[in-house]
Amino acid sequence: MKTTEIVKFLSRQDKWYLGGGNNLSWAPTFPAWLHFPGLWDEAIYFNYSLAPLYTITILDHLGHNVHLRLKHQLWDPSNLERHFSSDIQKLEIIEKNVCLPDEVLVSELEITSANNAEQTFHVIAWTVQENHRTEGIKSISDIKATKDGVSFHTTLSPKKRREIALLCELSISNQSDSFCVQSSEDTVIQPHWHLTPFYNLWSDHLNNTINVSGNDKGLIFMGIHKRVVLSPGSNKKLVVRFRASTNKLQGYVRGGFGSSLLQSNKNWKSYFENVPNFACSDEFFTRYCWHRWYGLKLMTLPRGETNYSHPAICEGIGYFRAPISYSAHCHMRETRWMTSPDIAQGSLLNFVAGQRDNNSYPGYIDPHGDREEMFYHANWGASVLEVHRIHHDQGFLDSAYKSLTKYCEYFDRERDSEGSGLYDIHNHYETGQEYMSRYTAVSPDADKVHWGKQIRLKGVDVTVYIYELKKALVEMASILRRPDRERGMWKEGYKKTKASILREMWDPHEEMFFDINPQTGERTRIMAATCFYPYMTDIVSENHVNGLRRHLLNPDEFWTPYPIPSTSVNDPTFSAGGLWKGKRMNCPWNGRVWPMTNSHIAEALAETAIHFDSSLRPIVAEFIRKFICMMFYDGDVKRPNCFEHYHPYTGKPSAFRGVDDYQHSWVVDLILKYMAGIRPKSDSIIIDPFPFGLKWLEVSKIMIRGHSMEVRIDEESFTVRVDDRPPEVSVLGKPLEIAI
Repeated sequence: MKTTEIVKFLSRQDKWYLGGGNNLSWAPTFPAWLHFPGLWDEAIYFNYSLAPLYTITILDHLGHNVHLRLKHQLWDPSNLERHFSSDIQKLEIIEKNVCLPDEVLVSELEITSANNAEQTFHVIAWTVQENHRTEGIKSISDIKATKDGVSFHTTLSPKKRREIALLCELSISNQSDSFCVQSSEDTVIQPHWHLTPFYNLWSDHLNNTINVSGNDKGLIFMGIHKRVVLSPGSNKKLVVRFRASTNKLQGYVRGGFGSSLLQSNKNWKSYFENVPNFACSDEFFTRYCWHRWYGLKLMTLPRGETNYSHPAICEGIGYFRAPISYSAHCHMRETRWMTSPDIAQGSLLNFVAGQRDNNSYPGYIDPHGDREEMFYHANWGASVLEVHRIHHDQGFLDSAYKSLTKYCEYFDRERDSEGSGLYDIHNHYETGQEYMSRYTAVSPDADKVHWGKQIRLKGVDVTVYIYELKKALVEMASILRRPDRERGMWKEGYKKTKASILREMWDPHEEMFFDINPQTGERTRIMAATCFYPYMTDIVSENHVNGLRRHLLNPDEFWTPYPIPSTSVNDPTFSAGGLWKGKRMNCPWNGRVWPMTNSHIAEALAETAIHFDSSLRPIVAEFIRKFICMMFYDGDVKRPNCFEHYHPYTGKPSAFRGVDDYQHSWVVDLILKYMAGIRPKSDSIIIDPFPFGLKWLEVSKIMIRGHSMEVRIDEESFTVRVDDRPPEVSVLGKPLEIAI
């Protein structure tokens, strides 16, 4: 697919998120004012709420509000386009909204008159900001207003978090004709003209005054005005900009009409140029692959003078707009396929920079400060190696090794004090998997606890992660030529953990791995999706394959129409609808399908198929297909999504959360590894596509350790080209191994 086509390929009518891979984004979870011109709903700067932004009001020559009707909306990653009309005044307005990389939101308006007579209109861009200085919540200061625009400082002070100061500016193209800043006592904050003080002060212009007396508590309205004269059939073009930055606004080049749209489009096209080019005969896969790349850029934070010393991916919008350790290892797996390793490496290095005194990693990285109570488990070791297999970088590997050595020491000291080789979960939040019977099996109050050491559960998932980490440290130590004693120590550690998992967690009668209650030493016998995580690794052997088939592929346990639920269907607490003890929860793990879990299960199935049972290969393809097709609204190929969790029987998402494009899983990585079949190893590349039943597939611009690769699948055969070497050909089921 041509990179120039991707932005439009992703276009649709039901989406509104705007971002440019920078600190500012506009992705309100439940927008209430899309039918008003401008961008009134909440923006996010870092992970701070900035609301409202601005709206655009049009008055006729008598000062009457021109009521506009939203007729049409079209979105793509670079632009939200909305069409408004007014039947009485016979106006047509096309508004194009973008978010630029330099932290500017822009509305470009083209106003066209179909009236037979000349008409005069007044266009007012305005905002209202809460000013609660005495209450320490949000304050406005240093307000300046000229015909060039209105600027102000806003200090955002959420509870228990460090405040940040932003310098904001609202401007309109070619200077305004008038302006006004007016303080007010509190009223409802909505984009209705009649709620503003301007409504009563208007007399064919704003009064060019700044009146903020008595402004310690209340509202401050700020507006800029432009007079527009339209002759019959003519149109006028205007640009409204809202910039928010922690830096000074001086030197910002605004540009004329159309320049912002071109800049946004160029920003997104440039990004898509630096990821693998993918297309196949199944549009669901093609569209989802590109949609995923869009979501990753939307959630990108650049490096800066904050705790984000490296670029990284946020977990989601709103509250989740921050690097979170629960999902960062997923981002490493996906962004490693980009031509630059910066984001993949940065997704770990921000946590390395924030490593705590006890050697654990923060769970959630704010731009400033630390949420000391938060911690999440993650498969760091395997993800580091996955990145290194595509981007050899001794410096990154050395930093990762030194930090992960300390991280591993934390787990041995704090999470396995008895030296069992199995590792503790201390509360149900730190796995990112709240409200499950696996926790109440060791404490009936486990669902009531918060952060900290509240329970003890030897978790299959956590133990697998540390097993993978110690194995990775052996390989990293070898590459870095660390002393033999270090390699021996890590090797002894992972062998001990493997033996403990097989001895203590594996139930030979039930043929399943289970968590352990350390108080009794007994298996909990709670069947959760995490029980299959050992199948991602070399812990298992052919002796365990029947257990995978018996439980994972059982419709009465995990193989639901949209597999797999986080807790087995036959668990007494199971709820497909997300109810825990009768109450719908935001993040229930007692039966919902989570993309995070499915990413792990796809790996477990694939590894088992590769090493032990090739008859599972069609099952792997079926699972990945169901997984990806689940993430489309009502099966509509033009409407991909990624919510936190889904219904295992209907595939319906957790839309009530409002958190779409949630990045806590890996999908591009699954597509490239198993559909295209590209699996980088330490000194070679395995090309081994699984049988997805595709008529054709093409992937190019795959860069692995400085080598360019292309793969083409034509039904049962595939062709591989590396650099300028002669192409190599094989058929599905007969892998190629290419040395590089």
